[in-house]
Amino acid sequence: MSQITRRSVLFGAIGVGLSAASFSWAGGADEKTIDWQSSLKGAHKLASQQNKPILIVFGAEWCGPCKKMEKTTLANPQLAKYINSAFVSVHLDIDKEEKIAKILEVTNIPCTIILSPSADLLGRFEGYQKPSTMYEKLAEAHKLHTEVQQAAGQARS
Repeated sequence: MSQITRRSVLFGAIGVGLSAASFSWAGGADEKTIDWQSSLKGAHKLASQQNKPILIVFGAEWCGPCKKMEKTTLANPQLAKYINSAFVSVHLDIDKEEKIAKILEVTNIPCTIILSPSADLLGRFEGYQKPSTMYEKLAEAHKLHTEVQQAAGQARS
C-alpha cells in the first residue's frame, strides 16, 4: 500500500473515532510515567498542534513480551520523561484496534511505530525492547522527524 493511500486510510479510520483500549497502567501527567493519549484521533490532533511525532505501541492483554515491556521498558522513568517530552503517545490493543493494525501492517507484537503528524513513517520496530535500545531507536526516529521538518521549511522558503 502506498504511503499516501495508507495515510488517507489511517486518518480516515481515526476520523470515525476509533479509540485506544484503556489500560489500567496508563499514566497521567506524572513525568515518571508515559502520558498515554486515550485515542489515536486525540494523539493525532495533539501531535499536529505540538508538531511532535506520534508514538504508537501495539500490544495485547495476552502477550507476555508486551507485558514485560510495559513493566520494564515503558515504566522506566528516564525513558518515560524522554517520551513525554518528544512524542505524543498512544497504546493500542491489537485485538481491539484490528482496523488500525491492518492499515499499519502490524502482525507481530509488541510493535512500536513512530509517525509524523502527517502519517509519514519515521520508525518501526517489533518485539521486546530494553530501555536503552528503545531510547536509541526513538531518538533516531525523532532526529528523522526534525530533519524532515527542516527540509520542508527550506523547501517553502
